Amino acid sequence: MYNRIAFYTFLLIFLISCQYQKQKKYEPSSIIDRKKIDAVFNKDVSKVLLNHLYVVVDSITYSTLTKNNQWISTYASLDLGLPDFAPVNNYSSTCYLRGHQHYIEILGPKNKYNEPIGKSGIGFSLQNNNEHFHLDVEPKMKLAKDSLLYATETVKMALGNRKHIWFKAFYTPSPGTALHTWYAFYNPVFLDTLYKKHHASYSREAFLEPSYKKKKLFNGINEIYLTCIPQDYIRIAQELGYLRCKLLKKNNTTLTIKGDDVTVHIKQSKTIEYSRITKIICRLNNRDNSSTQLGNLTISNQDMESVWTFDELHENNL
Repeated sequence: MYNRIAFYTFLLIFLISCQYQKQKKYEPSSIIDRKKIDAVFNKDVSKVLLNHLYVVVDSITYSTLTKNNQWISTYASLDLGLPDFAPVNNYSSTCYLRGHQHYIEILGPKNKYNEPIGKSGIGFSLQNNNEHFHLDVEPKMKLAKDSLLYATETVKMALGNRKHIWFKAFYTPSPGTALHTWYAFYNPVFLDTLYKKHHASYSREAFLEPSYKKKKLFNGINEIYLTCIPQDYIRIAQELGYLRCKLLKKNNTTLTIKGDDVTVHIKQSKTIEYSRITKIICRLNNRDNSSTQLGNLTISNQDMESVWTFDELHENNL
């Protein structure tokens, strides 16, 4: 009997010791040289922020959105974009809805880019730690670029008498896609020229500050919902994964991925003809509970959130 008691006492001490060692192993203070470990797995990757997104809508939706003065007066600032952010007029084919850090680009069916109804895109802003903008800048990813984000475009915008470099974008060539994604480094000197004052670095807030109206409802975008054909599903998931955005959830054919300031939900579908943005969830500056129908676009506000639903746009324009 004494031998049995001694055995169980020893076993209990052993289990407690193992549990203590297990807990100790995962204490932050017990991890040796985390910088070296991070370096092996290349944790020094570019910071991924949402800059803006665009959607091409039908003529009824575009006309209703740009002419609904009551909605415009309360929801967000609306303009024609660079260089002077002029008010929207009856001849415009593209307009911009401004928030604090993000903006939404709405294109009509006769837009200058000749983009078809239903097409959409998401522009992300990249930042490298302690690196200033230069023409040789590149995204820092957790793995070699391989076939991702190897194509580039340096975008210039006319300000005054000449064109100035606005940003350098990286993207994965995807012929025929209806859902573009690109990742860009922005030039602070462009802001200097645009606003006639010095900027030590480029920020989305600085770009949007003159046109953003805090007294209006729209503040920014929290979540983006995508439904994609298999090729776009794989491409976008890999792009965000290589930039070390966090996979929050995987549910059958749907991925939920978190960037630095936006969550992207990507659903794969083998029945749709083209990939699309189906819904966005925005944050508001003030509480509001109202619903607005703008042609084939539904915007429903509930408390501090605003949900844009594009299902009717796609259903009615296939």
